[in-house]
Amino acid sequence: MSVRPEDIIGAWHLVDTYTENTDGTRVQHQGPEPMGIIMYTADGYMSAITRWGTRPFPAQDATDADKARMFDTYLSYAGRWSLEGNKVIHHTEHALNENWVGMDRPREIDYQGDRMVLNGPAGDGVSMATIIWQRAPIK
Repeated sequence: MSVRPEDIIGAWHLVDTYTENTDGTRVQHQGPEPMGIIMYTADGYMSAITRWGTRPFPAQDATDADKARMFDTYLSYAGRWSLEGNKVIHHTEHALNENWVGMDRPREIDYQGDRMVLNGPAGDGVSMATIIWQRAPIK
């Protein structure tokens, strides 16, 4: 059965994210306890923000080194989304890393009701990325 739009529309909190290398080893590329949120709207827009869980905060006046580290430990992008069977495709229109703009980010969905696991190519084009999301509670 294919994933339906209503299955994923809403807000989801990041549980874990890792890459799996060709030798089977796993690397938590955003460190232990990463944080983030992804949102899908009914009219076809999405936004994702994640950061390393162990990300140290800089002093009030961040140095250039602090700014580089903050860039390297934070991910943010947004755009349109579409479904093809059990694959969601993020059509990137805005991103912290401008090199992502105009790119499609396809992810296979293992939809589990209140949990959603996304799998797809990692940034290196060789490893596989896994991102685990938990549906945000309605308040």
